[in-house]
Amino acid sequence: APAAAAPAAAPAPAAAPVAAGQKTVIVVGGGPGGYVAAIRAAQLGAKVTLVEREHIGGTCLNIGCIPTKCLLHSAELVSEIKEQGADIGVKVSGVEVDFPQVIAHKNAISKQLTQGVAGLLKQNKVARVDGEASFTGPKT
Repeated sequence: APAAAAPAAAPAPAAAPVAAGQKTVIVVGGGPGGYVAAIRAAQLGAKVTLVEREHIGGTCLNIGCIPTKCLLHSAELVSEIKEQGADIGVKVSGVEVDFPQVIAHKNAISKQLTQGVAGLLKQNKVARVDGEASFTGPKT
């Protein structure tokens, strides 16, 4: 079966006027490289628009590095309690993992970090467009 067509991207927000000599910058992707580049370009005086198709913060903050580290931290705590607790004088009986709470904690950390990135973009007046960007021609 043919793949369904992707939904059309939302129209770009109304553009603010560009001051004489001001550069216009479009950053494709709101991951760790993109959002930092967008913020810095705005700090240097450019009119910046960031285009992100899925999640501000990219894979790292949303489904990669940070969530993985949260899950690993929970697992390491359980392991340390079970395997080393008695050796260091910490006796615990019946260690239990509340997996829905482990996931909720992971999600809360990712949300906190991505909201922080979104706040920095807003603070630096970086416009956001949810969708995909592509070139329409050479240098365009």
